Amino acid sequence: MASCSFLLCLLLCFKFFISSSAAASTEADTLLSFKASIDDPKNSLSSWSNISTVHYCNWTGVTCVTAPSSQLSVTSLNLQSLNLSGEISSSICELSSLTYLNLANNFFNQPIPLHLSQCSSLETLNLSNNLIWGTIPDQISQFGSLKVVDLSRNHVEGKIPENIGSLVNLQVLNLGNNLLSGSVPFVFRNFSELVILDLSQNAYLVSEIPSDIGKLEKLEQLLLQNSGFHGEIPSSFVGLQSLTILDLSQNNLTGEVPQTLGSSSLKNLVSFDVSQNKLLGSFPVAICNAKGLINLSLHKNFFTGSIPNSIDECLKLERFQVQDNDFSGVFPEKLWSLPRIKLIRAENNRFSGELPDSISMAAQLEQVQIDNNSFTGKIPKGLGLVKSLYRFSASLNGFYGELPPNFCDSPVMSIMNLSQNSISGLVPELRKCRKLVSLSLADNSLTGEIPPSLAELPVLTYLDLSDNNLTGPIPPGLQNLKLALFNVSYNRLSGEVPYSLISGLPASFLQGNPGLCGHGLPNSCGEDQPKHHTSGGLTTLTCALISIAFALGIVMVGVGFFRVP
Repeated sequence: MASCSFLLCLLLCFKFFISSSAAASTEADTLLSFKASIDDPKNSLSSWSNISTVHYCNWTGVTCVTAPSSQLSVTSLNLQSLNLSGEISSSICELSSLTYLNLANNFFNQPIPLHLSQCSSLETLNLSNNLIWGTIPDQISQFGSLKVVDLSRNHVEGKIPENIGSLVNLQVLNLGNNLLSGSVPFVFRNFSELVILDLSQNAYLVSEIPSDIGKLEKLEQLLLQNSGFHGEIPSSFVGLQSLTILDLSQNNLTGEVPQTLGSSSLKNLVSFDVSQNKLLGSFPVAICNAKGLINLSLHKNFFTGSIPNSIDECLKLERFQVQDNDFSGVFPEKLWSLPRIKLIRAENNRFSGELPDSISMAAQLEQVQIDNNSFTGKIPKGLGLVKSLYRFSASLNGFYGELPPNFCDSPVMSIMNLSQNSISGLVPELRKCRKLVSLSLADNSLTGEIPPSLAELPVLTYLDLSDNNLTGPIPPGLQNLKLALFNVSYNRLSGEVPYSLISGLPASFLQGNPGLCGHGLPNSCGEDQPKHHTSGGLTTLTCALISIAFALGIVMVGVGFFRVP
């Protein structure tokens, strides 16, 4: 009896071993069959071999888990960015436990492989950034188990079929950066689990934004930028309670931004971008009810009215862009000192107000562009205390008074533009601006001389000091800089212009300074126009000494000529 039990146990073990070996052999063979249809120029799949000592579960890109039958089964293939091409074979669907297939960033050149619908367990299909072409067929509905579909950055064209609404398990649908056209169907209410919807960068779409998108309570990212959408922003978007990123930029949207978008229902918003449309109306007043808002982009629209003081509730705001609109009123003072603000762009509006000294509290501020507004007041000393600032552009405003000595103390400052204001006083020393590339102080009321220390700025390339009241010479050290633009026209400068500056610049950049002289200029620097470092008395004495020496030389030559040998 004992011997029978032993034999039975041995038989079962042998059967298990045989079945396990057969399963392992089958999955390995399936992988090798899939590899056989692929071109692998970099030999990235060299470990995929039936003579390899490496177990197939450890082959490049392969992940296995232990199935309920205690056998190892392939569940994931991650072959992205391996320069693969060729054919995506249906043989891969013989891996019955395969749930994840990532072939992104390769060179597969074929239509959407519908035969992958045979992969009954497949949940993630990522074919992004390949050369996939053709239309999305109605048979897309056969991929019933899919949760993630990423076909972005390919050449998929045609309309989005209504049958795509059958993929009710979808959590991610990314069709961005393709050649899709036509109208987007109203099928999104079916995607109750959808978290990310990306239809961006499809310039041939001609569609209103489907209002049923507002039914997606789990949606976190809605990316529709640069895709030919027109009409108004659906008021149903108030239902997007989980939304963190909304990008509707670069479309043809009209009408007003629904004020409900700033309500408490969108309290999770991190980025709100409706820039480069044809929107009008007022600023979305309650937008800062989203306490985590980081990016607010309303630029290049037709918005009017003022910015509400409630903007100071956006304590996590980093990027504030409202340029190229018709906003007016006093610019909110507290916005300048938000603790995380990095970018403020408000140029080409009708804002007024002053730049507060509290800007020094914006310790992370990197870029300010407020050109072409009606700002007034003096440039505050606090500006020079912002050590992260690399661009400050405030031309075409009403700033006045002297520039503070530290106004360019940021060690990373590279662009400074204060042209067309009413700034007076001297041009300050700028020795600390070692990374300054462009300095424009044109069309102000500056006086005094051009500081020689400007020649110590190693990367200064653009220097515009035109239309001021500057006097004295052009510092000769400036000729050592690689200036692509040097404009000092219409000042009261005098003296000789260094030749290298004249030879590399249009004469118009020096005009309006009657006291300047040099090669190619109306005034030549002759003996009757002494250089600044030479006094008239010294010149006369020098000429006299030369004359005496010349006369003595003639006498000595004469004596030597007539001497008897």
